[in-house]
Amino acid sequence: MNQILNVSRDAFSSGQVGSKLWLCQELETLFESADNIWIYGGWYGVMAFLLNSRSNMSIGQIRSYDVDPSCEAIADMINENWVIDNWKFKAHTEDCNQLNPSQNSPDLIINTSTEHFESMDWWHNIPQDTVVALQGNNMIHDDHHIHSRCLQEFVAQFPVTTTLYTGQKEFVYPNWRFTRYMLIGVK
Repeated sequence: MNQILNVSRDAFSSGQVGSKLWLCQELETLFESADNIWIYGGWYGVMAFLLNSRSNMSIGQIRSYDVDPSCEAIADMINENWVIDNWKFKAHTEDCNQLNPSQNSPDLIINTSTEHFESMDWWHNIPQDTVVALQGNNMIHDDHHIHSRCLQEFVAQFPVTTTLYTGQKEFVYPNWRFTRYMLIGVK
């Protein structure tokens, strides 16, 4: 039986997909493989879908965490190819601020929605020596809690011991524009 899903179109906008593709490209230049990836604020699992379907990195498993319970079933559906393949993907309804990555030792934590987090607890709970890939932007929006005016300001919010990549990407549309910032490093 077919179901109609209530999905935000923004998850598939050029800015969302373009930002995630940019992250895939940079990760693929830095790493050949990742055994255990955690995605914070995973929403509908688009980041995981892109990483897995590009096949440019060997990936053991991806766990996607989002506080919104409506996201879990949609993310699992979008990534069903990997859900049914020995749970290489699984979405979970969890508050990322409450996660304890030291228990499961992910070797890469991705957060492409840092501006949506009201607290920095998620960041403080990530163990030292964990590779992180983070994105944020300079958009002023009702549900954005962290505002970065430039790349340097964004990077300063997330101190890492080793910086592997920093960059920014402009997204320009007929009526508006924004800048996406990215940091990949070792906490």
